[in-house]
Amino acid sequence: MRKSPRLSSAAEPPSPRRLREANGDMRLKVLSRRYRRLKAVAEASSLLNATLDPRAIGERIVDLSVKLAHADRGSLFLLDRQASMVRPLVAQGADLSLLHVPVGTGIVGLVAATGKTIIQNRAAEDPRHSKGLEESLGYRVRSVLTVPVRDRAGELVAVLQLYNHRRGGFTKEDAEFLKEMGAPFAVALSTARLHQELLGREKLDRDVKLAAEIQRAMLPQDFSGVPGLEIRALFRPSLNIAGDYFDAIPTAWGTHWLALADVSGKGVSASLIAGQIQAFLWSRRRGTASLREVTSELSDLMLSLARGRKYATLILAEWSPDDRTLSWVGAGHPPLLLKRRGKVEALRSTGVPVGLLPGRTYDLTFAVLEPGDMAVMVTDGILEAGAEGPPGEFGMDRLLALLRSARSGEDLLVRVHNALEDHLGGSPPGDDLTLFCVRCTKD
Repeated sequence: MRKSPRLSSAAEPPSPRRLREANGDMRLKVLSRRYRRLKAVAEASSLLNATLDPRAIGERIVDLSVKLAHADRGSLFLLDRQASMVRPLVAQGADLSLLHVPVGTGIVGLVAATGKTIIQNRAAEDPRHSKGLEESLGYRVRSVLTVPVRDRAGELVAVLQLYNHRRGGFTKEDAEFLKEMGAPFAVALSTARLHQELLGREKLDRDVKLAAEIQRAMLPQDFSGVPGLEIRALFRPSLNIAGDYFDAIPTAWGTHWLALADVSGKGVSASLIAGQIQAFLWSRRRGTASLREVTSELSDLMLSLARGRKYATLILAEWSPDDRTLSWVGAGHPPLLLKRRGKVEALRSTGVPVGLLPGRTYDLTFAVLEPGDMAVMVTDGILEAGAEGPPGEFGMDRLLALLRSARSGEDLLVRVHNALEDHLGGSPPGDDLTLFCVRCTKD
């Protein structure tokens, strides 16, 4: 009897040779995929390290991602942690500059909040999909891949969004690949951001230095034109630019206004208000308004300009050389110090700071000076110097003792300067330090 030929079963296991070939093919595919990824990472690092411009880096990140994930377009959003917003850096084919997304809102905001990738291959059917996105991009969105961009420490720095896969739909492999690319992306973005911050700081430092030079140039350097007075000033800002202002302003009727103001706060904002005070006083020096009226007008002007957010303490005095009379108005300022015939007294201000309340009026005080008598005005930075640390504040008693022993305005400045240096022990002052001293002379 003739035997039928033996048929191989479909369930028959593959031969060892075929297994080796299949495993080899699989390993080759894995190695090939790893090679492509490593090559892409190397290419990305090379391209991204070639510039420090944030927008140029963002454009290269989006270009590479679109190419590697076979997408049509892409956008990159930066995370602003302080504002809890996601802001567009690059958007291919669209202007998304006004699209600031709160963290947790929309797909981009959701990825920023959770740090999880979202794949939408049927975007129109996803209730989270925003029609506003299509309007912003100007074309129909079929598929979307939204990926968090993290640095090597795992901190999310940006969100990458790709649109319309060209081969059907985005895959988990696309998402994983782009997440791997996140480290060089994030490093490049962070480096560029730090570089821009450094440039911004350097520019700000230059601007502040220039502002300080302008401010010093606007303060009086020579008081020799004030008849009957020897004037000296000690001025030391706590920052580059100060909120303290002092001046000697000639009036139209032969007198001089002597001003010392201390604007609340420090730095640029305080210096701007100090400049406004200076401009106002110089604009009023030819008018007929009294010191009381000028101070009230200044207070109302400051209130309208700063809306109560800034105010200033002030002593505004007027020196009349004909009768050697010093008249002054005090607006919340430390006392004016008088040294007459060897006796020292502190005359306190009775008015509130200018710019604090509307419609304020101020009292006028006056004194007749004899040759050798001195009047001293200081800002609270001198009195409170050292208050933040162990030395404690410099204090009024110490200043009065220095004034008693001073033989002239120049001598007082030297004594106060040395005493402050000893008291602070080389530490920078916590506030602007200003002393304005006038001494009556024989002529």
